[in-house]
Amino acid sequence: MTTPSDSELDKAADRPFHRNLPATPPTIYSPEATTKVISVEQINRFFHDPAPPPSAMCPQRFPGSDPESTDTLIRTLSHNHLSWHIFFNFKRFQNHAAHHLLCIWAMGASGHLLDAIYASHYAFQRPAFKSPRPITRENYRRHLGDEKYYSAFLAFFKSELLEKGLSECLEEYVLSSAANLAPIDVHDGKHPGMLSRLITVIFHALIHVGYGAEFGLLGLSAEGLAMTATHPPNLNLVNRAWFSDAIPETDQMGGTQNAITLLALVACDPRFENIKPMEVPTMLRSALQEYGPAIREYVEMWKFDATSDTGIATAVEELSWVNTMIYGVGGHLPRSQKFRADFLLMHLLTSSLFLPSLLANISKFSSRRAFLLTYFTASLACYIGRGRPALDLRAFYNNTEHFLHQVPGLDSSPAPGTFPSPSSDSSQTSNVWLPLIQSALASPNTHLCKLHRALVHYSCLYGKHRKGWANAQSIGEGAEDTVGLGELDGTLFLRVAMLTQNRLGWKRGGDPEQHWDFDGFFEPDEVLQSDISAPHPVSSSLLSLVLSFHFFAPTYFYLISLAPLLVSTFDLFYHTSRRLLLGYQTLQHFLTSRT
Repeated sequence: MTTPSDSELDKAADRPFHRNLPATPPTIYSPEATTKVISVEQINRFFHDPAPPPSAMCPQRFPGSDPESTDTLIRTLSHNHLSWHIFFNFKRFQNHAAHHLLCIWAMGASGHLLDAIYASHYAFQRPAFKSPRPITRENYRRHLGDEKYYSAFLAFFKSELLEKGLSECLEEYVLSSAANLAPIDVHDGKHPGMLSRLITVIFHALIHVGYGAEFGLLGLSAEGLAMTATHPPNLNLVNRAWFSDAIPETDQMGGTQNAITLLALVACDPRFENIKPMEVPTMLRSALQEYGPAIREYVEMWKFDATSDTGIATAVEELSWVNTMIYGVGGHLPRSQKFRADFLLMHLLTSSLFLPSLLANISKFSSRRAFLLTYFTASLACYIGRGRPALDLRAFYNNTEHFLHQVPGLDSSPAPGTFPSPSSDSSQTSNVWLPLIQSALASPNTHLCKLHRALVHYSCLYGKHRKGWANAQSIGEGAEDTVGLGELDGTLFLRVAMLTQNRLGWKRGGDPEQHWDFDGFFEPDEVLQSDISAPHPVSSSLLSLVLSFHFFAPTYFYLISLAPLLVSTFDLFYHTSRRLLLGYQTLQHFLTSRT
């Protein structure tokens, strides 16, 4: 590990800048190369056979893991841990290799597939480098937010985790009043804000620590805590009153509504109409600055019991439905019957999968409550920050009914006697989830497998819910009827999975690879999915107006001859302006094709 000079840190690079760094990785990944940096101590203490899920609410493992795939998982995770920085460029784009590896291992991937996946990440990672000085319990607050100290934070949290375990470290360094409200320096008035650092930057640190908690890997937990420490804070995300020194342990019930009803109320609240586009990197911060008080009104209305396992299970279930609806139903555009797979809202869904694993490691009732309230705040803020896409469950269910039994592109010929009949969709695809899982495992898209894993798990837990169950849980708000909560049932998760797979392409079935959407939902449905090359309505009206002149006087013949030129000029101006507006999202597609 070396310490790079300032001249070696290209702050604008989309990929790491290796000009003078001696740790430049080879362009071709070799599985044998990863064995050279792994010690027995590292494997035994921080990377070992994954532990069973910590609770029944956590996703269960698929069949397929074997000694070869597990050994490959340990080897690649250890190499990733020792070799690379947590951010693969200086824009702080996160290293997703561990997420991808653990996800597909849990879904039954082979060792060969795990090696291929790691190779796809290995090619563009940024080498780890030595921090300017060690991190200690005395100085860690002074270096929060400084990614040059990632390696030092990693070493610090590895030591703390070995001594105290994950539960105690989460309480002390993320959830306690001191970790959030104590002054960093008596002279500047700043606060650590560690819970906000865990959740901001679209939940990446939460997901990383969550993987460590779910699989019992202290190495992953240390990486996630070090990432948390190098993230920026967002103090608008949390309420000082949520921390333990301000809340009696016996008062944990909160408000009067469930989270699903509250989402319906937010979807209908006129205060959130006509939201202006927000820059993606600062979207959460901007949404909270502009709409924070209104968002917190709804968060404070959420009723859940943080003192019992049943209460926690109910709260997690509500958040699972809420974030699936925000991403899946919000992404469905009823008028065009198309689907927008929003990259940021997708992280709401994938992050919710780790709530049970993290909550299993949070014992204080007040800390559970603060964690869940902060997470719900971030979820609603992201929903609003992306334009508050409309939630029309009636149209969603009407337009996705065919997804329950049909998979595009499958062409088999079942033999006579196949149930229920050789020509039935159900004989072609007896379980629609299985082709989805196969496609996700082989996809180069880093996030698709994580999305499907979450949706499969939710379908297993909540798939039995019938229409009307959500209304039965509510107190009869009019907004519930407006969004159609009565339609909500357990098929939601399969419908969202199929919409996403169709949008991104069945690459295993021969479809070209597509990418996540970054445009948000700041325009009406018919504009969101309109063909960018279609003529603008004004240009069509202009052509009609000019052509109508020939009915009144032949002297307008010359003007008629200019009509195509006028229309072409107007369309050129319109499409150029539109492409400039969409340029930022197009750039994001390119930058995140590997993330």
